[in-house]
Amino acid sequence: MDYLEGVFKDILSNINELMEMENKDKSFYNVVKGVLKKVKEISKANGIDDIYRELIDWEEDTEEKKLMKKLLVIRDILNNKVADRHRVLVFSDDDDRLKGIVNKLQNREIDVVVSKSDVVDTIFSCDPSLVIIQNENSLNVLTILKSIREEKMLEQLPVVVISDRDYNTRLEFLKLGVVECVGNDFDVEELCLKILNFINMSSKCLKNAVYDIATGLYTKRQGEILAEYLYTMAKNEEEDITLLLIDFDNMAEINKKMGFSLGNSIIKDVISEFKKYTTKVDVAYRIAGDEFAIVFYERDIKWVKDAAEEVLKYSIELGQNYGMSVSFSAGIATRVEGDKSFQELYIRAKDALSRAKIEGKSRVVSDSESFKQSRNKNILFVDDDKIILSILKSRYKNKGYNVFTALDGTEALEILENNKIDLVVTDYFMKLMNGDELIKNIRQKDKEIAIIVLTSQKNEEYIKRALDLGADDYIIKPFSPGELDSRIKKLID
Repeated sequence: MDYLEGVFKDILSNINELMEMENKDKSFYNVVKGVLKKVKEISKANGIDDIYRELIDWEEDTEEKKLMKKLLVIRDILNNKVADRHRVLVFSDDDDRLKGIVNKLQNREIDVVVSKSDVVDTIFSCDPSLVIIQNENSLNVLTILKSIREEKMLEQLPVVVISDRDYNTRLEFLKLGVVECVGNDFDVEELCLKILNFINMSSKCLKNAVYDIATGLYTKRQGEILAEYLYTMAKNEEEDITLLLIDFDNMAEINKKMGFSLGNSIIKDVISEFKKYTTKVDVAYRIAGDEFAIVFYERDIKWVKDAAEEVLKYSIELGQNYGMSVSFSAGIATRVEGDKSFQELYIRAKDALSRAKIEGKSRVVSDSESFKQSRNKNILFVDDDKIILSILKSRYKNKGYNVFTALDGTEALEILENNKIDLVVTDYFMKLMNGDELIKNIRQKDKEIAIIVLTSQKNEEYIKRALDLGADDYIIKPFSPGELDSRIKKLID
């Protein structure tokens, strides 16, 4: 498969996803426009006349009905161009010897590519279902096999060796993962059937794979199943869930200039950097090619945007080390009121990603609807126990809140004087100024700010006094983090 076929397969996958969407809102049509614009640019640059003719008069302000009609036409053309055929890649030192098997496979509608080029790069660019190596020099065969197996991405690629070597040499080939080793006097019909069986078995294994071999992330199929589950859980528990879509910029140029092996290594490095920001609950998966998705649970859009921008800086510095431009574009969306499914979240993140590409790449763009809903709330925690303050600060900063802390009431009043605070969570008994006195001081200046009191006293008199002075809620120590989460959400989210 050449570069263009790979690009068109990814675009076709995107179009098919769009056609399954139920909620066709403004974000949906923005993504459709982005896809058509990308196809138009690629077809013009590469002289693909049938596609370019369809889009030459297309404008971005086309009405929605005509937009969808045009998308369907492009989908049909692309379907014809990237028919889902299996491909066998042949490395041979005697092409005439393999004419029989090549013709037999082609008659079975298998594409056969014969190559003399660099093995690993050819495999990555060709994306074969199976590789045949025919070479009478056993050292050459062993070198080719080792170079393939060094690439973790190729571990599941079936390899057949054709060579008249002795028993021990054939064993060496098999130890390196060869699925079949035959002599030059092979029966064409028998070998053809074996190759078809290997291809079918390999295809089934890859289709049901859970993890992407190159990055260790989930495959698209598995990732989407888990993302939908996580979305439903977040919706039911009224927690934040934020989707980050990443598309590496200019990877085709990097692969062409430096080789696919280095290109894959760069992607792996950047994805490993992203993993530092994920938890065991989060879901990260490979969508297709150079595009990835990470679903963050209990993380708001600002936190995810900050994390993505840190990784973007890392990728740019990584590129500088290689003497090339390495970056990615990213789109972010978080669950908003009215969302019914993960697909709606996905389409808004996809729209943001399209805008990142249009605006010049190498940037992180947030979905406008998510951004409107995501003004970070400021919480002030007041407690004379430094350990408690440290735990609370870490927990709620990770949840996307701006967190302030004070060891006593006097320090708390200074913070309130200089910052817009949405919620005060204060201990009742403290040095210098107790919680009740702090509440009284706050209410003299601000009647709106929310206040929660933490107290170890179950005495109703203390609780009544705090509420009478203006506290909105109270929690008895020791308390569960989940209980405090729900009280905070009730008051300020």
